[in-house]
Amino acid sequence: MNLAPKILVIRQLALGDVLLATPIIEQLYKDHQGNCEIDVLTLKPEVFSNNPYVHKTYTPQTYQEINFPFDKTINLDLAYEKQPLLHITDAYALYAFGSPEKLQNKRIQLFSTPQDKLKANWLAQTKIQSDYVVIHMRQDTWPSRNLSEQTWRNIVDVLLQETTCKVVQVGSEREFAFDHDPRLINLLGQVSIHELKELIAGSKLFVGIDSGTLHIAATTDCPIICMFTSAHHTLRMPLGRGAHAQFTAIAPKIDCYGCQAHFKPPITGVICYKGDPFSPPCKDLFDLEDLRGAIRQTRLSA
Repeated sequence: MNLAPKILVIRQLALGDVLLATPIIEQLYKDHQGNCEIDVLTLKPEVFSNNPYVHKTYTPQTYQEINFPFDKTINLDLAYEKQPLLHITDAYALYAFGSPEKLQNKRIQLFSTPQDKLKANWLAQTKIQSDYVVIHMRQDTWPSRNLSEQTWRNIVDVLLQETTCKVVQVGSEREFAFDHDPRLINLLGQVSIHELKELIAGSKLFVGIDSGTLHIAATTDCPIICMFTSAHHTLRMPLGRGAHAQFTAIAPKIDCYGCQAHFKPPITGVICYKGDPFSPPCKDLFDLEDLRGAIRQTRLSA
């Protein structure tokens, strides 16, 4: 008789939030010495491809088709949204284990295949053909994280000025990509999350905004420069990376930086109380000299 407990972990959205649940699953597996079956209910099942700690993934649709019970269910939906003063990973651990200290490894995990690595290497050798940095210019929900086209153009131009690297632009097809310089490479919509992990792992630097792609970058040791707005960087920054894995947060020049932590929980959105709710001022108040200084610290300056 198989007495291994069946555990269901739920985190449906968004990509970054689902990625941040991966350390919880590893700890559950280790707490049971591997004698368990951990299933995941999510709208981002690709996060758990090849994950050795996950038995099976379900979407809400496929979950409705099963008819067996779980011995334990850990529902992380709204777990950090109800704990706005905790880092997401710590909030998950508090809910899952009763204490953040019980989570031994807080690093996010993605398990790439040899094919993922081959795709990233092929892109580096055929489309990039040089040292490169990766940038993700997010345009999605949460207006405070949608920097304007001009702000992103300014950031790209600083990268071009401060380094001799190609600038590889990643993200979905609806996001920004520029073509005003021959060193700009447009890979929007061309890589999976695991291929993107390997592409970032081979780069000299990742630059982005608080988004799921930041957390993909956090699975690597690549230096990271990230802009933050409504969410304070101490609540979103990568945890568990080695001491040599450089991370630099760039904050906007505004006194309400990190306002998200001060709304009434559960916090599932931010309505700016200081400006246009659909175009908050924080998203375009970055000092480019802060970015220049961060790039120079990576020793990539031209």
